[in-house]
Amino acid sequence: MNAPIINADEFAAFILVLLRLSMVIAFAPVLGSANIVTEAKVALALTLTFVIAPLVSVDASKMPMTWLGFAWLAISELLMGLSLAFMVRLVMETANLAGEYLSFQMSMTMVNLMDPQSGGQVPVVSRLVYIIFILIFLHANGHLVVIKALVDSFGVAPPGVMVLWRPETFSEVLWGVGRMYVLAVKIAAPVVGILFCAKVSFGIVAKAVPQMQVLFVGMPLFILLGLAVMGFSMDFWPRLIGQSIFEAQQALKRLIALFGP
Repeated sequence: MNAPIINADEFAAFILVLLRLSMVIAFAPVLGSANIVTEAKVALALTLTFVIAPLVSVDASKMPMTWLGFAWLAISELLMGLSLAFMVRLVMETANLAGEYLSFQMSMTMVNLMDPQSGGQVPVVSRLVYIIFILIFLHANGHLVVIKALVDSFGVAPPGVMVLWRPETFSEVLWGVGRMYVLAVKIAAPVVGILFCAKVSFGIVAKAVPQMQVLFVGMPLFILLGLAVMGFSMDFWPRLIGQSIFEAQQALKRLIALFGP
């Protein structure tokens, strides 16, 4: 039985596909989580590469014959994979931003936990919101959206094609960052509004009754009221996050279209 013959062009295309896949798996939500061991990520990247690489059309005439030319293509693949992962990751980073807003309003900014994803400390409310976002993200098949966008990118910009970085590419990234802040404000708005009214009421009480220790009475009440309002407002989170995932999917399609020659 003869061994299969693999030429240099096919091997170079395999490496380029692997580079783009590796960046997405390393930085995309859920897939790039620090809770997943590195060996599992490597195995997933290799498995997807073996499945996708034979389906990708490769123009052998565009493959570079020098190490320098291949290095430029490798950098292009890394940047493309990073940009795709970054656009989806902005949806999940909304959780940390909304958690910061909620923690500040509930006077819980000093209650921090170690975040294994970033390696730093984040408020405990941010961690709670992030876990809820992850569950909704998985329920909405957000991880499949990432993989589908990755597969579609090979049809627009196959291995061996240098990515053209147009001004519209950076506009799409800035649009994603802006949507992150909008979604964070929508998530935190009910709690921020209710607690603002509560703090104004306590301010009036403090002026009317100076003997009352507003600080000791208000702080636990703000935490309890904030958690209660956040619990009631969670009914709207799946709709908001689902809409954000849909918008991220449309943004990925526009971003992939800009990668083409």
